Amino acid sequence: MKITVIGSGYVGTTTALVLADLGHEVISYDVDKLKIKRLNDAILPFSEPGLDRLLQKLLQSGRIIFSSDSQTAITQSEMLMISVGTPSTSSGNADLTYIQQVLEVIATHINGPKIIITKSTVPIGTNRWMKQQLEAKIDTNKYPIEVVSNPEFLREGSALHDSYHPSRTVIGGEEHSAIEKVKQIYSSLGTSYFTCNYETAEMIKYASNGFLAVKISYINEIARLADLVGADIEGVAAGMGMDPRISPHHLYAGIGYGGSCFPKDVDELLYLAKQKKINLGLLKQGKRINDSQIAWFVQKIESHLSLEGKRILVLGVAFKEDTDDQRESPGVRLIEHLLDKGVDEIRVIDPTVTSLEQIHWSKNLNNNDSQRVNIFTKEDEAAIGVHAVVLTTTWSQFATYPWADWVTKVESPYLFDGRNFLNPQEMQHYGWNYVGVARSVLK
Repeated sequence: MKITVIGSGYVGTTTALVLADLGHEVISYDVDKLKIKRLNDAILPFSEPGLDRLLQKLLQSGRIIFSSDSQTAITQSEMLMISVGTPSTSSGNADLTYIQQVLEVIATHINGPKIIITKSTVPIGTNRWMKQQLEAKIDTNKYPIEVVSNPEFLREGSALHDSYHPSRTVIGGEEHSAIEKVKQIYSSLGTSYFTCNYETAEMIKYASNGFLAVKISYINEIARLADLVGADIEGVAAGMGMDPRISPHHLYAGIGYGGSCFPKDVDELLYLAKQKKINLGLLKQGKRINDSQIAWFVQKIESHLSLEGKRILVLGVAFKEDTDDQRESPGVRLIEHLLDKGVDEIRVIDPTVTSLEQIHWSKNLNNNDSQRVNIFTKEDEAAIGVHAVVLTTTWSQFATYPWADWVTKVESPYLFDGRNFLNPQEMQHYGWNYVGVARSVLK
């Protein structure tokens, strides 16, 4: 099939490459000419395991085209897959500016029947609104169009695995023939399809992420109680996860969720609920717990170590491992909390960060704060003279850092594991005062 993927960001680029690898004729279109040039030079605009090799392979074989020519993008394909951003506004609802711009481009260059597939995460009712917008702009007797909702469920750091092994493929629409054609895109994957109307497909995406966000907040709230009563949260989660009705997925206590999906999608659901005058109390409480989890962990650090005037090494800036995405990163927010507590110096290590300018703060830092943050790229120097190490991201290389050597170089051997990632007994054997999230089995 001839498919144009509109938007060459994380979802768009990943989707375009995978579809090309499945044998489709794919154009990846974006208005950002520099981004397109870099992609044509085999340079990804983000980090994702394995995707750089797939990009190089497909460019060498000529099986994908990256273009900033809107006319070519629209006219040369029968299916137009929209994967542009829908960022949150200050009110919490999704900004559809980029979606609106795409509709204008489609209406301007349409040259035949098209199926418009919405891969972007969009508010409930958007696909129906998109169809109405296009029908108002296009002579659909001459150029028939159909709009189909096909939300993505990619996890950053595991996008290729999720693309080739989808848990399900949700397709929402009104026209049976269009839905069947969209199914054919994924026919070689052996996926399970769930077909429904627009609103159901849109809600599935939001409800899925909302549920997972609440599940993370639930185990974090239980961890706060476990910390006080002497229960080990890792054991609690393991025992809970053995129940097939619960499952172990997303039962990992820590410093909270972040990234481009969970915070934004929770905010959109709460915004919609407010518009519809309904109280989503469980979701609201889940957000409150997550928003306060960093403060809770910092308070836990302070119960062991006064922070004012100290030097702290923070391991992790990306919101999770195997990605350079810092959106709503708990690591970034924790650094900001430490600055507010008067820490004298914060040293930062992250495989995706080599300069201070690469950190995306959630608030503007003054010059004094900026001068107190230093990026380290050499692990053997990072721990010298620090009063504590705080782990915020589960990069695999952090587990193999020279912990036995580091403990001899620090000013005080405090290790605060915000992800319960490191082996507590091993760290204690090296001489660290290990403190995790409700790891009371160590007391």
